[in-house]
Amino acid sequence: MGCFGATNFLLGYIAEKSAADPGASVKAAMVLWLGCGLLGVAGAFLFKATGRGFSGMPGRRSYGAPIAAGVALALGMLLLKSSLAANPLAKGPMVAVTSSNSLVVALLAWALIRERLSRGQWAGLAVIVAGIVLVSLGSGGRAQLGAVGLAVAAMLLFGITNFLLKLAGRQGCDSISAAIVLWLAVGACGALAVGGRWLGQARFPALATPWLTLLAFLAGGTLALGMLGIKKAVTLGQAGPASAVSGANAILVSLLDLAVLGHWLPWLKLAGMLTAVTGIAVLALARPMAETSARDGRGR
Repeated sequence: MGCFGATNFLLGYIAEKSAADPGASVKAAMVLWLGCGLLGVAGAFLFKATGRGFSGMPGRRSYGAPIAAGVALALGMLLLKSSLAANPLAKGPMVAVTSSNSLVVALLAWALIRERLSRGQWAGLAVIVAGIVLVSLGSGGRAQLGAVGLAVAAMLLFGITNFLLKLAGRQGCDSISAAIVLWLAVGACGALAVGGRWLGQARFPALATPWLTLLAFLAGGTLALGMLGIKKAVTLGQAGPASAVSGANAILVSLLDLAVLGHWLPWLKLAGMLTAVTGIAVLALARPMAETSARDGRGR
């Protein structure tokens, strides 16, 4: 949660300080992708140096899920950065919407791998939806509603990312190997994007100041570490509740926003953010359906 909170606050900070640069969202995403990929390269070299290799990946087919998860994560971070740029004064609510991806993860796990949810977990999902609606109602004007739309699209991609990591665990991939493959996939997206930009404009996607570029690179590192944690969580537990815990990072983002930049939220957006975070907490803490009940349900 802390890593995701740091990542999202850094992206919001970059968005606010780059308001005069219309291309800042795409450039910051490229740099973030490269930062994440650098950790993947370091991990791959460490695997090779120790002779371990990618022994934690049971076969070639097992690479598909973490690679696809990396691409989905990269696109989701681009949409999140665009959402924060469209409404930089509402970092917490936008992050709360994207962090509600536990809703998507839980529904995918329920539909595709039959992870049954208890009534308390379904109640948590309903509260999350209510929070998203409140954030949307508190967004006046087309630009701010567009920011919510981008955040919802990012939420869907993050949900797909975390569900794919769950599938990787079910295929026998260990957490660190799958995480490094994901980091490399994100980095490959960055390398392709930077290469395309270089061919078109002959320049690196630097932000307004070297400091902001460094922060975007650092955000890639914190994102990578957060994804390692979420991979372990969804492998060891139910996908939806495990993803839900990280969603509380919206509160950390809002607190940092208030402490560093002095921003406070309109009451409706604040209510929506707190409602979504409450739903995330309910989903994470609700007692899961007993295994015997789940088997009985499947047998009917």
